Amino acid sequence: MDLNHNKNIQEYIREICSQVKFRDVHQDIKLELEDHIREISEQYLTQGSSEKEAIRKAIAQMGDADIIGKQLNQVHRRKPEWSILLFSFIFINIGLLAMYFIQRQSLLTYDIHIFQNSLLFSFISLITFICLYFFDYRKLEKYSKHIYLGALLILAITILYGIQLNGSRSWLILGPFSINFVSVSPLLFIVALAGIFNKWDWNNKRKMLQGFILSALPLILILASPSISTGAIYAIACMVVMIVSGADLKKIILISGVSMVILMLSIITKPYQLTRLLTFLNPEADPLGGGYLKIQLSKIISDSGIFGKGFTFNPQLIPNIHTDFVFAFITYTFGWIASILLIAFIVIFLIRIARIARQVKINYAKLLISGFVSILAVQFLWNVSMNLGLVPLSAMGLPFVSYSGSQLVINAATIGIISSIYMRKNISNDYNGLKSE
Repeated sequence: MDLNHNKNIQEYIREICSQVKFRDVHQDIKLELEDHIREISEQYLTQGSSEKEAIRKAIAQMGDADIIGKQLNQVHRRKPEWSILLFSFIFINIGLLAMYFIQRQSLLTYDIHIFQNSLLFSFISLITFICLYFFDYRKLEKYSKHIYLGALLILAITILYGIQLNGSRSWLILGPFSINFVSVSPLLFIVALAGIFNKWDWNNKRKMLQGFILSALPLILILASPSISTGAIYAIACMVVMIVSGADLKKIILISGVSMVILMLSIITKPYQLTRLLTFLNPEADPLGGGYLKIQLSKIISDSGIFGKGFTFNPQLIPNIHTDFVFAFITYTFGWIASILLIAFIVIFLIRIARIARQVKINYAKLLISGFVSILAVQFLWNVSMNLGLVPLSAMGLPFVSYSGSQLVINAATIGIISSIYMRKNISNDYNGLKSE
């Protein structure tokens, strides 16, 4: 029974959809209504009705189009995941509060308006979030290869011609702004690989090899910058996306081993990286050199107490308190209660994001969420662990909280796409282009 060309059915469906304001769900509603009408019509056909009469009775049995449309509009209203937005808001405001007190107490050895700059980038981040929240994330999938090639090209340009800072050539100058493109690149590559690996045939040996090559190229460039921490973030997120997309777990474990070897070679072939690792294992061997920061962090954390030391932080103790070590500043100033509460918020935040991957119907969305939560989890876990002296020191800020304009905008973009996915979690069609009504 061809329902697509029946004028009565299509007019009935159009009338229902006209009541539903969220246009992205119209296609799913249309398919669902057609299935119901087909089932009812077939029942009437078996009872001896003609096709025209069966369709008329089926539409009548379905009910008034205006009432159904209003009911469906209530069901399919745009609903953000409020807890994720709330925690993002809390993290950003914790960061703003920390920047305000750091600037007010003149804890930096150089003059920089970190609070005012943070306010500016918070506003830019809000605009970024709003744009991506209303943007249909499904449109990204057909541009996955373009995003991958573009990110790869810009990453190569950054490594060759970018600004070198702290031993890593990872910054690009764009007019009055500078952006750490190396730290931004994992998000772009995960967006790209989620689309590329969606419906990827990992059982095909040629495809499997291509998949591994596509995954390895960004890692090689990131490590060439060199940025071990960003390489670790990308490698973990990439492997998660590969597993969720259906890659064989045993082969992924093998690739993980190879990635670890590459990471270790990157460390031992660069003297400063090797020194950083050795001083982490035994900081007392060089208390005034490579082990100084770890020793000072341990003192700061241990001296903090339950309620903190208030605004008595000594700016001579540790550099970059506004970036990599803002967690230590928060702990010292407001105490273990504040830091434990922050850690609890982080855990709940990550769990709430991970739950969305189980709720969405489109596989592409599952891959995106899996990659995003992996990136955020590694960043949160590493920074907190680093401040607590559990892992080697690295240039990795606390997402949303640490001072970094480009990173804050990227974090906001991540939450924007996640919110776009959640808003469309009940949509099952992953069209490769916009469908016209």
